[in-house]
Amino acid sequence: MIVEYLFSTSEGDLPAGEAELALPFKISPTKNHPSLTVKDYFDAVRAFILHGRGRPLRNLFEDKPDLQPSFEDIQKIRIRTEKHGVLYHIMSVELLSQRPPVKCSVSTAISKKGKEWLNREFDILNRLHRHSHSSYLPRPYFRGEVPCHSEKSTETLSMMLCEWFEDYHEWHFSKDPSIGDYKICVWDSLNRNRFASPEQAFSILRQIARILTLYYEPDTFRQIYPWHHAAGDFIVKIAGDRVDVKLTTARKYESYMDDFSTKNANSVIAILYFFMNLTIRSRLDRLDGVGEIYWAEDFSVLAATTGFFDAVNRMVSAGRLPMDHGKDLLFLLKSFTLEELKKLFDSLIVLYHQDDPVEFEMIRMNLKSHVALLHRTLQEFSLSTLPQES
Repeated sequence: MIVEYLFSTSEGDLPAGEAELALPFKISPTKNHPSLTVKDYFDAVRAFILHGRGRPLRNLFEDKPDLQPSFEDIQKIRIRTEKHGVLYHIMSVELLSQRPPVKCSVSTAISKKGKEWLNREFDILNRLHRHSHSSYLPRPYFRGEVPCHSEKSTETLSMMLCEWFEDYHEWHFSKDPSIGDYKICVWDSLNRNRFASPEQAFSILRQIARILTLYYEPDTFRQIYPWHHAAGDFIVKIAGDRVDVKLTTARKYESYMDDFSTKNANSVIAILYFFMNLTIRSRLDRLDGVGEIYWAEDFSVLAATTGFFDAVNRMVSAGRLPMDHGKDLLFLLKSFTLEELKKLFDSLIVLYHQDDPVEFEMIRMNLKSHVALLHRTLQEFSLSTLPQES
């Protein structure tokens, strides 16, 4: 079995030569590890996926027997760096045989905090795949602790093998030089980065709201949170007129109602807070993923509202919410005056300040206009004219 080490670049795969492998392993995008090299990192991932005669990969094939090949049929493995994040480092693993190639992902954590989040996320992904009605998250297959040796020290890395979403790409708001305005840019490194059309951008934000709402648990108020556009949590595949969105991570899955109110919340109040928070968070990104905080244009509010009620209707159809729940929620939201809606949003301010003080300032500066826009959007919104989207 041949194992290749590669770097993913905008020009395609770049083989990892001796000079590249000798470079320091990055703990974060801006910080080098004091002793581990890139080769040490690659070797650790190789040891992880081949552990126990390939047990992690065997789990992948057992879960998807239609994928083929079996572990014994693999002739070549390509291990490819994809992304260095704040908490995790992501590699793709491509398995080659006489049959079509199969890909999966390996997430690696080295810091104490990163390891805690990765292990918790593995449990959350397992739980959501067992019990959730939705399938927008990567399926987890294996996790483990791997010793990573260098000449000077040995680190223990936490790793997680998961499903890979092929042909899905990270996206961020970026300045379109042809018009001097900001648009969603899809990071398709192989086929050229491209700006989404207004219709595609609306669909992306609508689907994000729908996905998050479908994972919302009405009885326990559990939800996937935190999530961030800036972190690349949502990825998109655009093929012709079809836009399809997936969610790459679920760092936490719990109720946040205690942060909003000291009173015991009922299910209606809880889902209202969920919806209002959704309309705020949908507007936050960082330009090009790492630049200044960006506040999305007004279309994002209608997109989030449409996605939310789209999901609510689906949850009603699946028996997860009472009949007419969508109509009742919309009627209640329409009944709020502008001042009443503003008071509801005031309860969310504590959560935003805890999450990120810099984002909090952006939210605070735009909150008044956001509430006014949402109020107008709700007054004009109708479930009977909810656009159809698969």
